[in-house]
Amino acid sequence: MDYDIVFLDRVELTPVSRQALEGTGTVRTVPVTAQEDLLAAVRHADAIVYQLFPGHLTRDVLERCRQLKVIGRIGIGMDQVDLQAAAGCGVTVVNAAEAQAAAVADHAMAMMLCLARKVVASHTALAAGDRSPPWQFMGIELEGKSLGIIGFGAIGRRLAQRAYGFGMTVQAYDPYVPSDAIEEAGATPVGLAELLACSDFVSVHVPLTDETWHLIGAKELATMRPGGYLVNTARGPILDEEALVAALRGGVIAGAGLDVYEEEPLAPGSPLLALNNVVLTPHIAGWAIEAQVRTQESVVKDVARVLRGEIPVSPVSSAGGSGVPSSPSPAGARRRPDLPASASQPMLPYSEWDETGLPHSSSTHPFGAVPGLRKIIETEGPVTTERAYKVYIRGSGSTRVTKLARSRLTQAVNRLLDQKQVQIDELGNPGDSGHQRVLRVPGSTPVVVREIGSRDLYEVPLNEVVALMERRLEMHPRATHEELMRYVLDTYGWKRLTDKARAYLTAAIRLMYED
Repeated sequence: MDYDIVFLDRVELTPVSRQALEGTGTVRTVPVTAQEDLLAAVRHADAIVYQLFPGHLTRDVLERCRQLKVIGRIGIGMDQVDLQAAAGCGVTVVNAAEAQAAAVADHAMAMMLCLARKVVASHTALAAGDRSPPWQFMGIELEGKSLGIIGFGAIGRRLAQRAYGFGMTVQAYDPYVPSDAIEEAGATPVGLAELLACSDFVSVHVPLTDETWHLIGAKELATMRPGGYLVNTARGPILDEEALVAALRGGVIAGAGLDVYEEEPLAPGSPLLALNNVVLTPHIAGWAIEAQVRTQESVVKDVARVLRGEIPVSPVSSAGGSGVPSSPSPAGARRRPDLPASASQPMLPYSEWDETGLPHSSSTHPFGAVPGLRKIIETEGPVTTERAYKVYIRGSGSTRVTKLARSRLTQAVNRLLDQKQVQIDELGNPGDSGHQRVLRVPGSTPVVVREIGSRDLYEVPLNEVVALMERRLEMHPRATHEELMRYVLDTYGWKRLTDKARAYLTAAIRLMYED
């Protein structure tokens, strides 16, 4: 089929990229520089590919693109795409998640070196004819200094490796990476406040989300060391730029290296340009030849895969949900998920699963994970993603869900969703501490919650508590509210019924008997 593939930028395709698109469709390049021109360019597109396109693929635009199947970002950041809307419209979104990691880590390291040794300031002075004595450009050594990395993903880990080579110690803050995984990489896991207070250099490597907007503001800057340096190669709005300028002017911190800004391109009148303790670059951290080739080819190949009906290698997951709305149960109905007897039994080791159940124990590749997760959902009934991931990892012979495994398993869940082999219900609101996603087979009773306890109190998912209570009621139909709660506490080894525990378990009972 001749698909309509629209590039929103003028991109020089590599031979590999051109070959990937051959026979897939017709490529049209329609440079769009204004948001109001976007819809006309993409309304009939089957695929949209962009690199430096300045606009946004909003819900309004996506809902009008009836033929759209895939969006490819030749890059990493996805803040220009409404991921929830894309999922709701059945549009696959792909990027090149780790293709630029090495280049960005190199750039962050280069900025640290420039700040430490005043490379830019001394170059500027020399080029202007200033022959100041060397002591005016006195710098510091990196050896023995501490580096704090905010966001310990692919880029953060690579930066840590480079820092070790310079004899630096590394500490990392990332609430989504287990402490033991950070320790295995040679870094020390710490909280954000401790990282800021104890680091000579702080480097930011997190995506821009509601959670990370202005993550570093005046309060956080005030906790940094007076001789500390801040580097940002992630996204500009992660830092409160106005607060940063004030901190740099007032000597709150020694300097900053910035590749990204709250408004891009950086305005000619930006106060940052008047400071002599900053190193500024125009959002080029990922612009290394090798990285750009990898990025383009990875994204173009994935776009072609989706158009051919195949599974992409690097899909982007929407943090806001699946786009599948949960429908409420009939009023007054009792929620009773169909849980086979085997669901309460320990998960069998990998060797006892059938051949299509799980990949080998060291693998969490999405292609292998799909059948394994499908089997878990079919066996356990409605199950939270956290529970499904833990069961999968345990079944494959591993002991913990690493960040990489979680990412791959999330990709597998999205494939199941695309293939309509699973439905997802949201417990609570995305972003809240009690939020959970429940996986279930299509057509089964939706999991609905009106009130949910604080999930950080227990590791046990709420829907698992409900299943336990329902099995108890089948054996003891006259069990009281209090007896059910104490039974759950006894089952999971809790010693006393606190107020928080009572609220959490009451929420579970409300799930069983809808108002």
